[in-house]
Amino acid sequence: MKIKSLILGFVLMFSMLFAKADPLAEVEPVASEWSYTGTPDYIVDVPAFQVPATGVIDYINTVIPLEFEQDRWVKAVQFIPGDKRVLHHLLSYVVSSDNDSSGMIDETINDPRREFLEGYAPGKETATEFPSGTGVFVPEGSALRMSVHYTSFGKETEDSTRVGLWFHDKPGALTEYHTYSVSTPMRDIAIPAGEMEYESAASYKFEQDITLYGFRAHMHYRGKAMSARVIYPDGSGENIINVPDYNFAWQPTYRLDNPLVIPAGSWVVVEGLFDNSQYNRGNPDYSVDALGGLQSWEEMFIGYFSYTD
Repeated sequence: MKIKSLILGFVLMFSMLFAKADPLAEVEPVASEWSYTGTPDYIVDVPAFQVPATGVIDYINTVIPLEFEQDRWVKAVQFIPGDKRVLHHLLSYVVSSDNDSSGMIDETINDPRREFLEGYAPGKETATEFPSGTGVFVPEGSALRMSVHYTSFGKETEDSTRVGLWFHDKPGALTEYHTYSVSTPMRDIAIPAGEMEYESAASYKFEQDITLYGFRAHMHYRGKAMSARVIYPDGSGENIINVPDYNFAWQPTYRLDNPLVIPAGSWVVVEGLFDNSQYNRGNPDYSVDALGGLQSWEEMFIGYFSYTD
């Protein structure tokens, strides 16, 4: 028995000496859930929502008054999901406090009564900081209109998402940061079943000079590729960006290293491909035509341009 105990002791000692370190033990806890500098200047609590275990959930639209006593310029924004498992995405817009929250927000329509602030999608863990010298203008008496998309995952849960806003202390001569969606109307999207490279395109003419800072591609599970280019008034062109292997789970806003000045009268063109075939492993159903719609198994085709005048 003594020999067995000695052997066991040696085995335990050597296993402790040569055991590999647990990589999880080396992970340092996050110092703060807010990734931008300090605590937000203002936190918006999105109304809590009880997400059912199963079923299709309509988009939740709500208007939340912003109790500001003066005009504000937002320089950074961050979303903290209450439950990442069910928050599919969220879009936020600056609107007047008397805005009607009834009805759905059509992302393909640029409504002058609302100004896009920022959005959340899975994988977006940090704050969005707008380029130096710019910001999203929020007049006194404004509200945030939220369009929230939840998806069930087999277990009932509650989501209580928060939005953190950081303001410019001294607005000075800031320039308004805008986002414009160039898209195919959802009613016009019809991708034949089995089609591997279905082409889609949309364009828009800017009537004023702009400085382009970023671009974001948005399609759903059948999205395959998207690119954007500009055609100048003299007929010459320039490529802006090419996303050759679009992934629905990775939808960042691509920032230009050098902002692009686009003169008035220029056209921006968005072109892309859909894969509605059996070879697309993410395809919800390759046996049916894919139509435009808000849900993920339907389709969208939007190129978001972020710019200043």
